[in-house]
Amino acid sequence: MNLKQRVLNKLGGKEVDMNPVGCTTTYAVVALGDIIGKARPEADLDPKTMAEWALAGPKELGWEWVKAMGWDIIPLSEALGVELGMPTPDTQYYVKGHPYAESLDGLEFPSDFLERGRFPMFKEQFRILKEAVGDEMVVFGESEGAFTAAANLVGTEAFMKWCFKARDKVDQVLEVTKEAAIAAANFAFDQGADYYVFAEPTSGPALLSPRMYKQIVLPLEQEIISKVKGPVVLHICANTDSIIEMMCETGAVGLSIEEKADMKRAAEIAHEKGKVVFGNVATATTLFNGTPEACYQESMAALENGTDFLCPGCGVAPLSPMENLKQLRKARDDYFSR
Repeated sequence: MNLKQRVLNKLGGKEVDMNPVGCTTTYAVVALGDIIGKARPEADLDPKTMAEWALAGPKELGWEWVKAMGWDIIPLSEALGVELGMPTPDTQYYVKGHPYAESLDGLEFPSDFLERGRFPMFKEQFRILKEAVGDEMVVFGESEGAFTAAANLVGTEAFMKWCFKARDKVDQVLEVTKEAAIAAANFAFDQGADYYVFAEPTSGPALLSPRMYKQIVLPLEQEIISKVKGPVVLHICANTDSIIEMMCETGAVGLSIEEKADMKRAAEIAHEKGKVVFGNVATATTLFNGTPEACYQESMAALENGTDFLCPGCGVAPLSPMENLKQLRKARDDYFSR
């Protein structure tokens, strides 16, 4: 069983020799760039550098699949006109302005969407990655989901208020971002992606109530995922205990959760519904400024609690130490050699 077979079999709920280890979010670690002699913003703007940095994850950390589509989760927003702040060596692109904060006039899905932003770069990065890994390793794509993209277009605070007071405006924005999400995911599958991640931090319970998630986000994700050409993994930040059942109903084959969520409960619920779980070693604390031993122990705990894919719980902080990140692979190997 090669690495690609291991990941795809596990993603499909089949038996594997050991659970895969890697990252299903972003991992633009400065130390990886130092090893290959490349840094940001080149790693965000040059497809070859972007691919080299992605391949450094498996090469240097022992992770078992690779990420395409850059090092942030705002490509949909960018292509729809959101103003971005430029990355620095240890920070990623970020949302700087909201083009429809004052008015939704002119908001529509552009016919040239996949020619905008960094999509042409992503196409070339996919080509380089697929050529490099062949049939030996899985490649995935990732972007923000439609709900998060909508909040980026309008402004998160305003969009959250609209969810309660102006549902017609919410629906108007989501009609556009929904098409963008479908287009981006299918673009990735057309380039050879093996699965696709929708990151929906704005839809998590820290910002949106479970009741609103059920009313707005669940049917949105169900429609999007039903129109996507391949398997989808849904990532939501913060404590997702109150919405984990609904996450299973979106149509996603996998759920990516943070350390704030109860992995044991999430895995039990997901497995009952035929889903798999990714996570959930803490990124902002343990992997970023914890000891290697703490990273190892937290990785072991995630495996004991039922994770199917041992991963960081969210995007890896750029200044995370290499030795900490290597503990995921060490823990996985030790766990399955007992």
